Amino acid sequence: MAYEPSFKRSDVIDALCIEIAELVGTLSPQAPLSTSPTLRRELRIQTIYSSLVIEGNKLDKHAVSAIIDGKPVLGDRRDILEVENARAAYDLIPSLDPYSVEELLRVHRVMMDGLVPDAGRFRSGNVGVFNGDTLIHAGTPAAYVPEVMGGLFEWLRTTRMHPLLASCVFHFEFEFCHPFSDGNGRTGRLWQTLLLSRWRPVLAWLPVESAIRRRQADYYEALARSGATGSCESFVEFMLEAIREAILPYARPESAADAEHARALAFLSDNSRSTVTQLSQYLGRSKRSAERIVAQLKEEGVLERQGSPRSGVWVVHAPGL
Repeated sequence: MAYEPSFKRSDVIDALCIEIAELVGTLSPQAPLSTSPTLRRELRIQTIYSSLVIEGNKLDKHAVSAIIDGKPVLGDRRDILEVENARAAYDLIPSLDPYSVEELLRVHRVMMDGLVPDAGRFRSGNVGVFNGDTLIHAGTPAAYVPEVMGGLFEWLRTTRMHPLLASCVFHFEFEFCHPFSDGNGRTGRLWQTLLLSRWRPVLAWLPVESAIRRRQADYYEALARSGATGSCESFVEFMLEAIREAILPYARPESAADAEHARALAFLSDNSRSTVTQLSQYLGRSKRSAERIVAQLKEEGVLERQGSPRSGVWVVHAPGL
């Protein structure tokens, strides 16, 4: 029977997909993300730094930048090697076949060379996904990993799901299987970037890893929620929000963000006793996204909550509302 990930679309997921597609559509061929080698270098440094910080690397961004420039750096040799390997792995993106298990093993071999004895090979023992000392998920039993990964790549190659969604679903299924003894997180994040770049080449430089690092606790929470249910909606929603956050600074962020903030203010002005949950439903966003929007509007001084959280009202101070 063909491998089929467990996934159900939702209104929030569909709304995020539409918004991301619209944002990607504003990335013109003349935009800096498409043309500036300096910006691309900076974003690649951000990507590598963020992905490795998530895994516990202790080097700061300046050290990562120096290593990528080939300069000597004082620090733990393993941390330095992680940066050197990650750079070599990300440099492979233009030449990789995203539907090849052999290419995945190649990337892992480059990413983990000198760091683990089985770099480039599926694990032979059982492992788990940990957030600190907390076990989030026990990976697929080692004996079944090659079969599961083969089925996942066959699904990826043949699915009619939109590439944006497919990249998120793959990312979760990859982490759920946890096919390697170490390096699963950094390899899975790179592979999603690879998949996004095959949808739109400019996305090869998008620092999604930086957005994940800023919300690292939410990242692990989304993995845990989807792992507990066996269905990946929570993780897909998180990743779409991270992709959206990563695109915004390069895709006319002022107009996109301002339009959404204006919609939120208009809704809260007309519905002063509404809840954040109701706002999220109106905007077609997750509750967490709506909470961040409300926090930003409060910080800007255009929105105020008067009274108690349960029975209070929203007061909008924006001109014209």
